[in-house]
Amino acid sequence: MSTIFANNLKNISGGNNVNINQLSGIDSAGSITVQSEGAATTNLQQGLCKAWSLFNHSTEVTLDSFNQSSAVDTSTGVFTWTVTNNFSSINWVAASSTHADNANNAHSMVHSGTRTSTGTAVDKATTGTSWYAKNSSHSGFDSKLAGYMAYGDLA
Repeated sequence: MSTIFANNLKNISGGNNVNINQLSGIDSAGSITVQSEGAATTNLQQGLCKAWSLFNHSTEVTLDSFNQSSAVDTSTGVFTWTVTNNFSSINWVAASSTHADNANNAHSMVHSGTRTSTGTAVDKATTGTSWYAKNSSHSGFDSKLAGYMAYGDLA
């Protein structure tokens, strides 16, 4: 392994310096503070997506994912996903999307915690949650593509 000695790094187009001393001894479990726009700083780990997936609700196949151990088509319009590495608390957030593949493009994704097989909302968990897609008549709808991304602190 080679060693590079430097006090600061800067990309060739300018921008803000990265202080090498801040990176010393930090591994993947460390907290890295980076300078964002202007004088503001942000914590890199806090801003990273902790889990995401693209799920084909029609064929019940996960097309691609990160930190997802499973996705199950629980019932019409409902799919439940479980993370590989749990969140440290239920204080995490997620966003979802569906592919508008019906004739009227009239369906939406609703999230309000874990869903039962009938679509009833219950409290979300540190292990994952479920999504409920419904059509314009408010009935469960299996969208061809359903996706999510989740942010929060991992355990």
